Order: sequence, then C-alpha cells, then structure tokens
Amino acid sequence: MSDASTRSLLDGRDEGNEPASAADAGVGTGPADGAGSPTARPAARAALLALSFGHACSDLVGGAVSALLPFLVVERGYTYGDVGIFVLASSVAGGLLQPLFGHHGDRTPARWLLPVGLVLGGLGLGAIGVLDSYVAALIAVAAASVGVAAFHPEGARWARVAAGTNVVTGMSVFSVGGSVGFAVSPLLVTAIVAPLGLTATPLLAVLPLTAAVAVSVAVRRLHVREQARVAAAGPSAVRLAVLNEWWPFGRLAFMYGVLSAVVSGVMAYVPLFLVTVRDSSPGAANVMTTVFLVSAAFGTLLGGRVADRFGRRLVLLVPPLLLTPALAALPSLSFAAMVPLVAVIGLCCNASVSTAIVLAQEYLPGRIGLASGITVGASVGVGGIGAALLGLLGDATSPATVIYALAALPAAIFVLATTLPRPAAIHSGSRWGLSRAA
Repeated sequence: MSDASTRSLLDGRDEGNEPASAADAGVGTGPADGAGSPTARPAARAALLALSFGHACSDLVGGAVSALLPFLVVERGYTYGDVGIFVLASSVAGGLLQPLFGHHGDRTPARWLLPVGLVLGGLGLGAIGVLDSYVAALIAVAAASVGVAAFHPEGARWARVAAGTNVVTGMSVFSVGGSVGFAVSPLLVTAIVAPLGLTATPLLAVLPLTAAVAVSVAVRRLHVREQARVAAAGPSAVRLAVLNEWWPFGRLAFMYGVLSAVVSGVMAYVPLFLVTVRDSSPGAANVMTTVFLVSAAFGTLLGGRVADRFGRRLVLLVPPLLLTPALAALPSLSFAAMVPLVAVIGLCCNASVSTAIVLAQEYLPGRIGLASGITVGASVGVGGIGAALLGLLGDATSPATVIYALAALPAAIFVLATTLPRPAAIHSGSRWGLSRAA
C-alpha cells in the first residue's frame, strides 16, 4: 500500500465524499451530551474523576461476584452447575438490562440510576456471603448485577458531558476506572474473604456505597453547570438533532463484540495454555493475566489521547494489525518472552475502547444511552459467546489452536473498522483522520 493510500485510509476518505459534521451543519443533539457542539467546552475534571471512581467501584462489584465463586464452592459446597446459574444471572443482567436502562435514560432524565446502581450493586455484593440459602444468594447476585447494569449507560452519558471538547480522552479516563476496578476486585476479595470468611462480604460494599455519594454530588453539580452553560448560550444553543446512523452503529457494535471475544479469549485461554501445555502453576499463569490487565488499562488512556491528538481512525485501524502477529507468536515463545508480548496485546486490545464508546454515541446522537448500553453490555455478551465457542474449539483440537484462532479475529476487526464513516454528529474540533481536514 502506498503512502498516499495509507494516509487516505487513515483519513477515512476511501468512501467518497466525507459527510459534514453536525457542528458544521449547525445541528447537534442538545445540551445533555454535547455532541456536535461547535464551541470548545472545558472538561469538568472533578466530575470526570468521580465518574471514573464510580465506574471502578461498579466494575469492582462485577469482578468481585466472579471472584467469590471459588469461596462459595469451598465453603457452601455449591456445584459447578450452581455456579453456572450465578454466572448466567450476572451475564443476563449485563447483556440485556444495560440497553434497557440506556433506553430509559434517553426518554427521561435518569441521573438517579448512577447512585442507585452503585448502592444496589454494593448491597447485593455485600449480602452474597451472609445469606445461607442458595436462592437468596442467587437473588443477591442478580441484584448486584442489576446495579452494575444500571450504572454504565448513564455513566457513559455523563462522562461525555464531563469530558468537554476532548471527548475521547475524557471517555478514556472514565473507561480506565472500570479496568482498574475489575483488575483489583480479585485481590480485594481475597484480602477480605480469605482471612475472615464469607461473612465478611459486607465490607466489600463500603467502596461502592462511598462512590454512590461522590457520584451523586458530582453529577448534580455538573448538571447545574450545564444548565448555566446552555442558558448563557441563549437560543442558539437549541439545535435540531441529526439523524441516527444505524448501519454504521451496527457494524461498530459487531466490531466491539469481536474485540470483546479477543479480550475474553486472552484472559481465559492464555493462562490455560500455560497451565495445560507449559505446566506452569496457576499462580504463574495469573501473573500473565495481571500483565494483560495492567497494560490494558494503560492502553485505554493512551488510546484516548492518541485519538484526540492524531485522529480516531488511527486507533481503530493500527491495533488490530499488531494484534494478529502478536497473538500468533504466543504458542512458540517461552514464559519470559510471552510477558512483553502480552503487555503489547493488552495495550492494543483496549486502545480503541473509549473511541468505540464515543463513536457509538455519535452514530446514535438521539439514543446515547441505548448506544452506550448496547456497546458496553450486549456487545460484551456477544464476546462471551465467542469466547465460549473458542472453548469448544479447544476441546475438539488443542489449546494452541484456540490462540491461533484468536489471532485471526483481529482481521475481522480491521475490516469492520475500515467501513466506519465519520459520524455526522462528531464535534467540529475532533479529529477523525490524520490530517486536520479529516
């Protein structure tokens, strides 16, 4: 590919005439989200950090539910089938309820979902260990998962408002909170439950309940600021909504689902490969998972900054090109040689996460909550299905075959990314391609 054609691809001009942004057309989506606003908006850093902290605590709840399962099996004698029902209840809440909560937020103000989601998630998590009845514990798991599902669509909506003009960078700050919360949840569960037992799970609710207060205060202040900004802007702040772009959104959601399958596959099957093929200990295999999660968190922040500085197509197209050879090389490497490569894989897997969430909101500017809920919830569910199919492939073939299959998936991500057009509702100051005109 020539330099000119490469730049054309990254600038997004391979589809003919580039659509004008909503800002250039004088339209937008109203003050609730800031999409298409032609003026620079400063970031509300305190609110953004509070939302990121809330995201960390929400995903801590989700990760802690999974981390509690081995303790429940040992102390309560639950079977794998019992545990599977717990996982199903959690997955259904995340995959199905997030879009519904997002749709509700699109129809009526739903800021209350943020603190309520954190409170419900914290109380459900805290109750799991103190309930002796299996049915009661299952209800607690479902309640915690409903709380997690309630937080995410509104969290992404208000993170966009708090982000100001550099929306992808701001969304990366919000997203990395979730990565950190999910990564530390097994450590926190082990630190509390291992020495104190399951009856100590109420201590796990302290952080989510604290976050509920912080997020409630921060979003209330942010709402007041936005009302004042719109009032100061006068009648010109009222704009017509641009049309929702459903076909590009569908391709983006499917692309994100494939990426979720890669992430789930790496976390599940790379450690299993080390244990079953390389005779590594479970502890050593978990080191690889930690490397992946830490580098993925850095990738979230780095990808958001790169997208705002050099263009969103760059973080959509380059990471999948690096993922394929990196994943394909893993089975042939020693443990020590795998560590830096897994770090690169983690960076590439999460580099486009914040960009994908922002694009989903801009493709559906009139359905921002629904867009966030589908992207974060339902698409991740699709990724889980893909990871399960990879498990069946591993049973039928070999652990190495699963990793080689994972290496093929980024090609689909790249192809889908090349089809994504510049959103009509993109902020006029946001960069799509490498050149400033794109």
